[in-house]
Amino acid sequence: MYFVIAFFLIRYYYLNINPSATSIILAFFTGYFSWTLAEYFMHRFLYHKIGDATFSSGIQYLFHGIHHYYPNDKDRLVLPPVPSLLIAAIFFGVFYLIIGNYAYTFGPGFMIGYVSYMTVHYTIHKVPAPKRFNFWWRHHNIHHYQQHDRAFGVTTSFWDRVFGTMPEANRKTISVKNMD
Repeated sequence: MYFVIAFFLIRYYYLNINPSATSIILAFFTGYFSWTLAEYFMHRFLYHKIGDATFSSGIQYLFHGIHHYYPNDKDRLVLPPVPSLLIAAIFFGVFYLIIGNYAYTFGPGFMIGYVSYMTVHYTIHKVPAPKRFNFWWRHHNIHHYQQHDRAFGVTTSFWDRVFGTMPEANRKTISVKNMD
């Protein structure tokens, strides 16, 4: 669904605003990169409490705590289509107010970033980790089962490196028993 929306937004931009492939590619990848930062900030500061990164009460519990308590519940791994489309429309509107017509190419990059997040997150929770290339599984599982105040990035650990929230070796701040 998001690929179709992204295609038509980019097509509109190309046909009606600016047929520059360079402009489209640059804005698209800027949108994608911006998604990774938004993902990190939302996970760190909206889904977890700012002071101690907990998620067991208040709005954090509704947004994210339920997922921590039931991490493999397929109904809690990604946002359902209708609310996610409404949120996407709001984001697009904000992008349009800030960057004007570039929203038609930046927005699709941001959306495809969200699709990447949904795909990686769902796969981590539903597919056994492969022997190779399992860094996503390791990083996210540390967040869930050992250090809920670390490893906020799902699609990339880049922002965890930038902001100093990479997991600490041999540190455990939560007990799996508390997650039952």
